[in-house]
Amino acid sequence: MRYLSLLLFAFSLSSASAAPRDARTQATYDYLLGIWGKNIIAGQSDLTWRDDVDMAQRVHDDTGKYPALMGYDFMNYYDATEADGRHQTEEAIAWSRKGGLVSFHWHWRMENGKFYTKETPYAIPSDQNWRKIDDAIDRIAVELKRLQDANVPVLWRPLHEASGGWFWWGRPRSDGVEPATAYIQLWRHMYTRLTQTHGLHNLIWVWNGQDPAWYPGDDVVDITGYDIYDKTYSAAYRKAQQHAKPIALTETGYIPDPAQSAAAGEWWLWFMVWNDAAGAAGVTSQDNFWTGEYHNTGAHKRKVYNDPRVITLDRLPKF
Repeated sequence: MRYLSLLLFAFSLSSASAAPRDARTQATYDYLLGIWGKNIIAGQSDLTWRDDVDMAQRVHDDTGKYPALMGYDFMNYYDATEADGRHQTEEAIAWSRKGGLVSFHWHWRMENGKFYTKETPYAIPSDQNWRKIDDAIDRIAVELKRLQDANVPVLWRPLHEASGGWFWWGRPRSDGVEPATAYIQLWRHMYTRLTQTHGLHNLIWVWNGQDPAWYPGDDVVDITGYDIYDKTYSAAYRKAQQHAKPIALTETGYIPDPAQSAAAGEWWLWFMVWNDAAGAAGVTSQDNFWTGEYHNTGAHKRKVYNDPRVITLDRLPKF
């Protein structure tokens, strides 16, 4: 009965989708709705600023399997001075051609090229004179259009972790209006500009503002997500259930045990392990979220990747 309820729920979500979608993107979204509550997709975040590090290969070297989903970042699509991290679009297209799923987030640089609140004075304008914002969105739209032209559906996760306040899109508006209000306004503006102004139909919208008060609305969200680095999975999952959307673990250091998640009814649509930042493969360090054994033991990683509930690259359909 529970699976029947989830199936009917998935059908209702598919018929009331947030964004217009092309055929492959719709097929991808329908697949995601169909497996939610039965399977968990294995995901791994790319190392944006180190193009020579192949995070998917590190996963394979440790488990014998590749992740089904790779997460990329438009962080360095800011100006022409950034040498590394400007190949994310090409890497995503290549991964899709291998049969993998693609996610993108965006550490959005403004003003002085920074995105942390403590490093940039930028705030969402009060007068909606959003020329600078639109210029930045338009730059990213070029890359998203390249992905669309290559027939790559994108699990699009902009404006992430907003309620934490550490990114400029989570601070009060320039006239002091509450951050959640300003954020929702910005999300909906971006949605309209990408889907209508730029005609992008390859986006599946993933929201993880981390606080239900920041939720921008069912009509502009397809999937809800939470970033969790301290194993508080249950509390986050209960919070996410306030929205009638599938729930993903959009960033994590610790991989939840699939058996425990299933027993608790906490069916994360996917988990996305953050990347490595401390050098060579195999180095155990707090800054290495995959390699080494600081966050997850080798035995746990192999157990997860070989769990029958977990979808790896070899188990994805050809959409």
